[in-house]
Amino acid sequence: MATLGAKSVRNSISNSIICVSAVLAASCGAHAADLPRPPAAKAVAVWNWTGFYLGAHLGAGFGTAKVDNPFGASIYGDTVRAPKALAGLQAGYTWQAPGSAWVLGVEVDASAIDADGTDTCLAYSGQFVSANCRIREHVLGTLTGRLGHAFGAQGRSLLYVKGGGAFLIGNLTMTTNASDYLAQPGAELNATRWGWTVGAGIEHALTPRWSVRAEYDYANFGRRGMDTPGGGFLQTPFNPNTLIDTPGAPTQVRQDMHLIKLGLNYQFGRGDGAFDQASLLPVKAAAVNPWSSWQFDVGARYWYSHGRYQNDLTLNTVNALQEHLVSRLTYASEGHSGEVFWRIDSPQKLFLKGFAGGGALVAGKMNDEDWFPTDQQNATAYSNTDHGKVTGTIAYATLDAGIDLFGNASGKLGVFAGYNFYRDRKDAFDCRQIALQDPGAFCGSAQGISISQYEDWHSLRIGANGTMTVAPNTRLQVDAAYLPYTHISALDIHHNRTDVADKNSPAWGTGRGVQLEAILSYDVTPTLNIGVGGRYWAMWATDVETAGFGSPVPTQLLPIRVERYGSFVQASYKFGVH
Repeated sequence: MATLGAKSVRNSISNSIICVSAVLAASCGAHAADLPRPPAAKAVAVWNWTGFYLGAHLGAGFGTAKVDNPFGASIYGDTVRAPKALAGLQAGYTWQAPGSAWVLGVEVDASAIDADGTDTCLAYSGQFVSANCRIREHVLGTLTGRLGHAFGAQGRSLLYVKGGGAFLIGNLTMTTNASDYLAQPGAELNATRWGWTVGAGIEHALTPRWSVRAEYDYANFGRRGMDTPGGGFLQTPFNPNTLIDTPGAPTQVRQDMHLIKLGLNYQFGRGDGAFDQASLLPVKAAAVNPWSSWQFDVGARYWYSHGRYQNDLTLNTVNALQEHLVSRLTYASEGHSGEVFWRIDSPQKLFLKGFAGGGALVAGKMNDEDWFPTDQQNATAYSNTDHGKVTGTIAYATLDAGIDLFGNASGKLGVFAGYNFYRDRKDAFDCRQIALQDPGAFCGSAQGISISQYEDWHSLRIGANGTMTVAPNTRLQVDAAYLPYTHISALDIHHNRTDVADKNSPAWGTGRGVQLEAILSYDVTPTLNIGVGGRYWAMWATDVETAGFGSPVPTQLLPIRVERYGSFVQASYKFGVH
């Protein structure tokens, strides 16, 4: 199957987002008919999940492609990380026996995926010219069976597990690094991969016809064989005249992924009287229109996070050659930050939400890789310096505006558009060579600051936000956003370089990304709420240029990929509660 181009991938995911948004927006027209009516003076029938459904989903995920090294144990790398955004459709049938809480079902779904990741592979020796491995994914589909248990008021909540088969359309390329192998053909695994998937989720009926759900899925696509590209071996270290070509060898690649989805389903064959609003509320509670007045939530969070930053320095400014590298920087960091957050809901179903925060990076490491096997001064097939300390700061802010399509006492679902700002400042200290025999090779100074990396990201967000009651006074909220456009401004500072006119190398460019958040919260009182949550952010900018070491014009491409993820605790206060 032919490889899908970057433009095609962006169009696919954007079209899928538009399709999902259209499905959600179309629900507005049906909303008035679907709103629960005042309870009749009769016993309320128990909700039954039997029937066909059709829906849409948005989500995010993370996956890896693990490359076996046929030449020996690797010094570094071989695991390509692939953050991903996805959007698509699902359809299925569920059956629930009368009087039973158990539910059986079958479902098929398909998602457009935007995923792009790289890493070093085949680096078994400092005398071997290793490769750059790149993974891109385009389409994911599954066929699964579902087993669930209905619970809550009238059985309108469904906790379920699922499992079945899966397929993935994407490609993996291996490209030998260094300018000496620019004409060396790369290796490519480009095919539909088949595997299996398991997952679990919770679904909640918001109206007789519409339900919202949050789901986790794991998919595994096993091993697949491919041949590595030809490489090079420097027979005598630091002697450029001893570089020889080496043949490729058979290897295998293992691939898997973890996904979180927020979905909306339309249940066919439902009537308005399938359940009533009053039964959703605790005893002595009154049915309330969630949009009857203005409401304002404000709170504070502590976020413990880990981050990863990677830039790939290419040979020149030719985009078609961006997989041939001469250098790569990879940072890992640990951070602590605090933030304030807020949400305003209006009687017109419109909402405004956001947060702002910042903190410190307190630990981490950085790896600086280089490939220059025929450099006349310091010929090295592969250098990897490990910098064992990383500190710095982060700052961030998000502002979204949206509309709730559904809502009642048990939950709501809305769509939004917004903006995110993310700033990262990192300094790497100390140096130790791990690919060559001399631990001080290419370090300059073994201690002290070595390299700094600064970047600002400005991103547009489109997404969906869903809330559902999972237990008395307890709610699950999921916020999924695709970043169709993000702009990065970056600065690289090599503090120990004495062979250049300027130690600063600015970079700028555009890309895409994804942001996901899930919160489990508890109402201590009608106005005081506490919660725990998780957050995952990823941005990948593959259209980036850099002006190296004082150059007045762009000299090379510098694709940049960043992730930040972690867990948080929060507390909030609600104004406008009657």
